[in-house]
Amino acid sequence: MAPSTPLLSFLRPLGLPRPSTIRHFLRFTPLSRAQSQQASPPYAARLEDPNLRASRSASASYPPKSLKSLPRPKESRASRRTNYPRAERAYPTRHLTHSPIPYPKLIPDPVSFLPTEQCAPNLAYFVTRTPSKELPVYQLTKRGGNMKLTRIRKIDGRPETLRDALRVELNLGDKEAVVNAVTRQVVLKGFWKKEVDLFLRRRMF
Repeated sequence: MAPSTPLLSFLRPLGLPRPSTIRHFLRFTPLSRAQSQQASPPYAARLEDPNLRASRSASASYPPKSLKSLPRPKESRASRRTNYPRAERAYPTRHLTHSPIPYPKLIPDPVSFLPTEQCAPNLAYFVTRTPSKELPVYQLTKRGGNMKLTRIRKIDGRPETLRDALRVELNLGDKEAVVNAVTRQVVLKGFWKKEVDLFLRRRMF
């Protein structure tokens, strides 16, 4: 049986490709690349803000007064912060050790002495100084710091006379100024070192 379609129809020459197909393959050639670079704007111009480019060509009367913003303040916020710095916070001291410790003076202030009959050695007691030439008056605490005491050591003669004189000078009660019968030391209730030192120095001890 003879075929219905002739064989020569398959052997006829093919037509030319479309122009769009030719342009698609020709765009990768060096000539087309050079032409595209000349036609396209530079990279910096492409990154430029379009509003900035439009402002260069705008008229002098643009923008109108209705679109203009308020003038910028002359003083910035940073300058206000520097003119008014933050106040320093004063934290309260929660413990006695946080407060500055007053150091004793190397040379004590001068005192006015009492009359000769009221000074040593014309008294019934005598307080001897330590080897470092200091008065033997000490402050100590007991019962976990709740009980504060002042102790006077190195007393010769009658410590009861010194106890009675300190009761009158410091306005203490009978139980607030006592004499230890074993050590013969005068013990005061409370911290009285500064007052006792002045009491003894005025009597030339």
